[in-house]
Amino acid sequence: MGFLSDIFDVPRFWKSRKYLQPNRWLQSWLRREIQALMQVSYIDIVMHQIHGVINSSLTRDEQKGRTTAPEEKQREFQESTSDAAGPFLAARTNRFVNEVELFLASGLNIEAYAAVCMQRLGWSAPGATTEPAEVELAVHRPVIPFLYIFFYSDSSE
Repeated sequence: MGFLSDIFDVPRFWKSRKYLQPNRWLQSWLRREIQALMQVSYIDIVMHQIHGVINSSLTRDEQKGRTTAPEEKQREFQESTSDAAGPFLAARTNRFVNEVELFLASGLNIEAYAAVCMQRLGWSAPGATTEPAEVELAVHRPVIPFLYIFFYSDSSE
């Protein structure tokens, strides 16, 4: 699933039905992640669309008074989130869906989740003091994302 799947127990998240507990950091986390992936600052419409789909998929069965098997609930969540994010995130959609699931399963706030990610990547947090041996691991070159630009051309001209 991802480089954090051994830290956060995603299957337990679904089996224990922790997805029914509201996550007050999800909307802010989505905003930050979508902005980073799309490389634009105003993403509110996209973020609200994806956030609404996620909340709906997590609570749909309980609102109707039925219970779904954890594996089926997880599959439904992944499919609906992928369908909502796909038109905006293109090739990054699957990774995004996995990250959303890991963030929700972690139960952490944004800062704590980011700290775990940075630790797993071997990066040091801004302002952190590191030993000389660790500095080599902490030096990373930024990755320049691919920009997905869709052009419309009217061939009748």
